Amino acid sequence: MQRIISSEFFNFEYLRVLGTAPFQGSEVGECLEAAYKIRSNDPESWFRAWSEAAAISEEIAETSLRTGDREAARWAFLRSSNYRRASEFLLHHNPNDSRLVTAISQSISNFRKACQLFDSPVYFLEIPYENGAKLPAYLFMPTEASTLPGKIPIVISTGGFDSIQEELYYFTASGARTRGYATLSFEGPGQGIVVRRDKLHLRPDWEAVVGKVLDQLEVVIHEHPERNLDMSRIAIAGASMGGYFALRGALDPRISACISIDGFYDLSVLTRARVSSPLMTAIEQQYIADGVFNALLSIVLALDFQKKWEMGHAILATGITSPAAAMRTWQNYSMALPESKTRLSELKCPVLVTGTRDTMYVPWEAGPQRIYDELIRAHGSEKKHELWIPTGPGQGSLQAKVAALAALHTKSFGWLDEVFGIKREAITVHE
Repeated sequence: MQRIISSEFFNFEYLRVLGTAPFQGSEVGECLEAAYKIRSNDPESWFRAWSEAAAISEEIAETSLRTGDREAARWAFLRSSNYRRASEFLLHHNPNDSRLVTAISQSISNFRKACQLFDSPVYFLEIPYENGAKLPAYLFMPTEASTLPGKIPIVISTGGFDSIQEELYYFTASGARTRGYATLSFEGPGQGIVVRRDKLHLRPDWEAVVGKVLDQLEVVIHEHPERNLDMSRIAIAGASMGGYFALRGALDPRISACISIDGFYDLSVLTRARVSSPLMTAIEQQYIADGVFNALLSIVLALDFQKKWEMGHAILATGITSPAAAMRTWQNYSMALPESKTRLSELKCPVLVTGTRDTMYVPWEAGPQRIYDELIRAHGSEKKHELWIPTGPGQGSLQAKVAALAALHTKSFGWLDEVFGIKREAITVHE
């Protein structure tokens, strides 16, 4: 595939921004201007390029507010939010960089302003978590024109390893709200502002987090019956590590459908493929001292920016400053259970599993295919499990369906319509 930026890693992250253009998360011309300023494997040039793009969009948004142009203001706030998110992303090789909090705070502020200009209600929520902490959340309601008969089905949108919930809007809510679905997104531990500012760190048992989300959703539904939300039709969706988190979250019996987008079955197996199996065994069993491994790793990271970024972000997300100790925790992120058993046998809902043929991260054979095979082995054909592995970037062959969000929406909501028994009338158009 033709690259706009020579580095595969930088190019993928660039497409991640550009791919939101159909849903007002970027402007193609602004992205091309940014690309001209970005040098491969130079995170500072990346930060400057997207910060400048964000500043321009912020100025457009404020001007549009003054002139009463609601459409232009909303679009500009969405773009500036996404550009601010992108700007700090490649700075994670240094998890202590103060710009991480500043840029994400600006991204959130711009997004919340955009939400106030939508043509459907958006509610800002807080989810009680643990030890007095609260997780920020958004409840996106469907547009009036798309409202379905009866109560409104809900999709819970969960993040993964490196997303923020403002970005999740493009993956789920932007397609849901025009199809009659409500979307509840949230920032979990190890993600977004709650890890950068509040130091809440990543955990593998995501069903505990989703349980808190569902508890609060029940409160919201009880307190606001006028919103007509359907607690009996709740789906959960997530991409990459979020695909794993969606599966863990679906262990809660209140979830009635799950969409696992390009997720992994076992993170330690995936890491072994990217590092080396003997080395991972040595780390997990502590055959070599952490200090020795960390010293050797620092040499490797100095020569490979992508691996340096991945390790820096792992430290940020987990709060574990030793690379060896952080990598040792990956064996906890698995659907496998002792004695060759699997957590997937505990799922009570149908699952749409998607995979990707062009990925830097989760090969479809080791991740999505194994998830689907284990689901079929556990449940047979009694549930409406489905495996979708598209071919070509335009159809969703890049990781997390980056640059093919319309294809993701079409597949996801078509499948959910079937699972939830939603019948739509055929549409007639004229030549």
